[in-house]
Amino acid sequence: MRKRITGHILWIGIAGMLCIGSLHAQSISIEPSVVLITNHQQHIDWYSPWKRGYTSSNTGTGFLIHNQWILTNAHVVSNSRLLLVNKISNPEPFIAKVVAIAHDSDLAILKVQNPVFYEGMNPLVFGKIPLLQTRVRTYGYPVGGTTISRTEGVVSRVEFATYLHSGIDSHLIIQTDSAINPGNSGGPVIQDNLVVGVAFQSNPNLNAVGYLIPVPLILRFLEDIKDGKYDGVPEVGVQVSNLLNEHHRRFLQLPSDVGGVLVDRVVPHTSAEGKLMEGDVLVEIEGAHIDAAGMVGYNGHHVSLHIMAEHKQVGELLQLKVWRNQQFEELTLTLTPPPFSQEFRLSYDTLPQYLIFGGLVFLPLNRNYIQSGKNFPELIYEHVYREVEKPRTRREQIVVMIRVLPAPVNRGYTNFKNYVVDRVNDIPIQSLQHLKTVLADLKEKTEYYKFESQWNPSLIVIDREAAEQEHDLILQRYGIPKGEHL
Repeated sequence: MRKRITGHILWIGIAGMLCIGSLHAQSISIEPSVVLITNHQQHIDWYSPWKRGYTSSNTGTGFLIHNQWILTNAHVVSNSRLLLVNKISNPEPFIAKVVAIAHDSDLAILKVQNPVFYEGMNPLVFGKIPLLQTRVRTYGYPVGGTTISRTEGVVSRVEFATYLHSGIDSHLIIQTDSAINPGNSGGPVIQDNLVVGVAFQSNPNLNAVGYLIPVPLILRFLEDIKDGKYDGVPEVGVQVSNLLNEHHRRFLQLPSDVGGVLVDRVVPHTSAEGKLMEGDVLVEIEGAHIDAAGMVGYNGHHVSLHIMAEHKQVGELLQLKVWRNQQFEELTLTLTPPPFSQEFRLSYDTLPQYLIFGGLVFLPLNRNYIQSGKNFPELIYEHVYREVEKPRTRREQIVVMIRVLPAPVNRGYTNFKNYVVDRVNDIPIQSLQHLKTVLADLKEKTEYYKFESQWNPSLIVIDREAAEQEHDLILQRYGIPKGEHL
């Protein structure tokens, strides 16, 4: 299940004035376990996917937990070429490596190989979700200074919202009122000497508001990586609407003492497919009663029903109770990751897939490419709306010819770009790998390759023999090390 959040959210830390008083004792034991992280990173050039883009250096915060692991945000360490970690007691930087990363949850684990680094440090211990209107303290290294900073704030809201790092995933967040500075991302949020969250986002449209990743999502991440790989947060896969209108409830013949929300759509290829149906009323999830606004009780808070699936692992079971055909039914779902997540999420750390043939540059459409400024209507439709309007018509990958490297073989097509490839010689293209296979299979069967797009009436016709003869020369002319990355 995915939701939107209005406004723009920025990666943040929560920083500010030095706090005094009852929390002073915490700073003595907490501060040595909080570290400054410097990420020397290199970005992706989505217009020329065979090469890296510009380099930059950014800082964030992390803190020691068990297993000599440093917990931080994924966005603090993404696209890294070199990670350096500094302790509060030692100006010497230590080299760190990423052990595990969860881009959907904006969490990452680092480790330093040098044992000297861990001297004088104690792992911090996790608590639980803090209650509303209770005070918390956040530690970190915001920009504008070189020493550790702490700020005290009040928990003002616990709800679901979009995590900016992936651009699509919604999870539970904790909102506090605190001064905000970039650089505190990944810092621990402390209550009663226990970690109750990780600082990670802010909203520039609001004053003194910061967001934290809560402990249940952190513990889910740590459990997920125990087998050495990260499977991700599963998704139920339904769109629901509230049933606050009493007339609507009577129309559905719901019992007066039952809450519940209406299932408007079952998303194809998700956990809910084949189990839930449009028109079902979700009344219970994992034994928790769902009210007419879609909320459940959880750890002393009233939050979205999504929380009951969020802390589970891929492959685990989810128990539901629905009102269907004027009677209750018990259902069991096997949880799966959200479909097409690689394309829908912003991606990091690896070069994009691409294929060059006859000077035509092909790329599988994804969120990164669209957000790089290529937000053409046909690309937006294929990426976002096709599966909503025409379920099950989305291909494994949407292949786009993003640009043409001018050469004799493609003369007349050099102004073509963002050409959605539907067919080659009347064969529907399902993915970039499939395109490569089709081109190879047709090699002995045709003299020409005919590319078609439902979005563009113009065909692209490439001479097979000329494309093969000019291939190496095109790569050499444009400084491209190899003609594909699949």
